Amino acid sequence: MQDTVSIRPIQPGDDAAMAAVIRTVMPEFGAVGSGFAINDPEVDWMSRAYAAPRHAYFVLERDGRVLGGAGVAPLAGGDPDTCELRKMYFLPEARGLGAGAAMMERCLTAVIAHLI
Repeated sequence: MQDTVSIRPIQPGDDAAMAAVIRTVMPEFGAVGSGFAINDPEVDWMSRAYAAPRHAYFVLERDGRVLGGAGVAPLAGGDPDTCELRKMYFLPEARGLGAGAAMMERCLTAVIAHLI
């Protein structure tokens, strides 16, 4: 991953940028309409949605611009010790940089350290 790209926990000031990323990426893959995450209310306030215990959300940033993100949280309705990867989206310019692997590593580290 390039030196100018970093992964950090989401902050309230990132919410609008992350919502824009999600609303840009999902239509690329035809993921629009009822039942898709693009319509989840939490898309507009990801920092608040992932502030709950055993939740974490991270943004991918380059030169002060949010290019993507991903989170982890307990699996709804599942075993209490089971978590899932949630809302992992990257703008086209973030792809091919190794950001996906780095983000997965960051999410797994959070799960091991804090969630389980």
